[in-house]
Amino acid sequence: MTEVTVEQPLHDDRYGRVREPKRRLGKTARIIAVVIVSALVIAIAFVAFRPQTTPTTPKTLGYSVVDSSSTQVSVAIFPDQDRDVHCIVQATNEYEAVVGFTEVAIPADPNADPNSPRQMDIDLATTQIAASGHADACWFE
Repeated sequence: MTEVTVEQPLHDDRYGRVREPKRRLGKTARIIAVVIVSALVIAIAFVAFRPQTTPTTPKTLGYSVVDSSSTQVSVAIFPDQDRDVHCIVQATNEYEAVVGFTEVAIPADPNADPNSPRQMDIDLATTQIAASGHADACWFE
């Protein structure tokens, strides 16, 4: 009797391929993977929960031009519980030149809710008639 052999590709086409068992990660590779995932979770948590370095942007609620030497600006500024917040409020003319300027300080308040803004009405002395008034920027002191 003669033995008949079939080449592997023809055998696979007819009967399907035999699947090789998958290799599992070794113990050392699993430990390294756990360490890497843990380090990523710690890094993401550190970035997500670190304290702010700049205050939340102030919001201009409105302005009123009283006359050529005075403008009133209403702004909402978010207080901080630990640090003083300083903000620039300015009035500009029709060419966007600054015609009135002041710096507003909000002292730190341990009972302040940093998610609710404090509304302030600020009177600005201007050098000529203003076309608008707004809060420009804030920083921590």
